[in-house]
Amino acid sequence: MQQGQRRLIALIAATVTVVAGVWLALYAAGAAPPPGGQVELFKMSDRLADLEVVETADGARYRFGDQLLTPAEFTDELRRRRPDGGRGWLYGLLNITSTTGLLWVALGLLGQVLFTGRMVVQWLASEKLKRSVVPTSFWWMSLGGATMLIIYFIWRVDIVGIIGQSTGWFIYVRNLWFIYGGRDGT
Repeated sequence: MQQGQRRLIALIAATVTVVAGVWLALYAAGAAPPPGGQVELFKMSDRLADLEVVETADGARYRFGDQLLTPAEFTDELRRRRPDGGRGWLYGLLNITSTTGLLWVALGLLGQVLFTGRMVVQWLASEKLKRSVVPTSFWWMSLGGATMLIIYFIWRVDIVGIIGQSTGWFIYVRNLWFIYGGRDGT
């Protein structure tokens, strides 16, 4: 088997692995129903809670997070959990309802800052040498930022963001492969 064929097989295997990992992450995040359909969940948002209808002696109740609510209580809880939900303008702006959501958005923002910062690094390196160059740190920042953004988009269950960042991820890994040992064909 030729070197090019081995590299193609490795790239295909890596692609299949990442796609399977993304699917598993989405499944774990609740984007897919549980196997066998034992429990019917109404996925409102992973930033809110899962909803389960429970039959009780006095009628249907909604299991919402760790609460068992009547329909009226459930409606009140939904109003309370609106994106702003009385928590302030920041929660509404970021479309979150909890401090945990704030931490996830911080991860996404940090990933975006890292991803954008790579362009500043490339620009400064090019200005210094008075020609277009792509320093190794550009690829590391690309990989780190894309990885953080993929994780963030998995939490948001945003398939567009996941696909957008994961396709570039392979390019960053491949360029680092060239830099750290792939130049001579090995």
